[in-house]
Amino acid sequence: MGRKALDRERKQLSKKAEIWVKELFYKVQYEKLDKLTLDELAALVQKSKSTIYTYFKTKEEIYATMVGMVLQDLEEIAFETIEQNADVVKLYEFILLKISDSVEGVSIHFLDEIQTNFPQIWSEIKRTTDKILRTFSLIYKQGMKTGVFANFNITLLLAMDNAFIMNIMTDHEYFKKESLSVKDIVQQYLNLRIKALTLV
Repeated sequence: MGRKALDRERKQLSKKAEIWVKELFYKVQYEKLDKLTLDELAALVQKSKSTIYTYFKTKEEIYATMVGMVLQDLEEIAFETIEQNADVVKLYEFILLKISDSVEGVSIHFLDEIQTNFPQIWSEIKRTTDKILRTFSLIYKQGMKTGVFANFNITLLLAMDNAFIMNIMTDHEYFKKESLSVKDIVQQYLNLRIKALTLV
């Protein structure tokens, strides 16, 4: 009987299930993801293993769903074109603040675990990050073209943005002793960036 239950088609995630998946997401940020069992994951959110199996076959599917929830938010700020009359400073600020909202609670440890043990999930993170960096590239090009930004090497700017998003922004625990929130960190980075970019 157990085998049939496992083999049946998985249900689409319900609103209630989304809540405990998000709760689980925050609880595994400092865990060894590849070592956790489905029993242990279920226990972290006080769910039965059968509840987990209703929606997921493997822990990798759970992690992929968790990451997918974050990436879905980030997809909204990846643009393929920028309007000619766009306020590039405000757009840059909007994107950074949106990223900070989306990645709040994500640890570098979690990202390292995903990169090391779950390459398919990592490739999705990389794909979305690359799309956002291409959006930043469009903003930099437009800002420099219109004279809003000073001329800088765009490859260097994007490397700094990538380091900020993937390392500094996701390691905000480091700044807690200085009472800096994720938004504080983003705002200070934004101020540094805009001052440098608009310096004539």
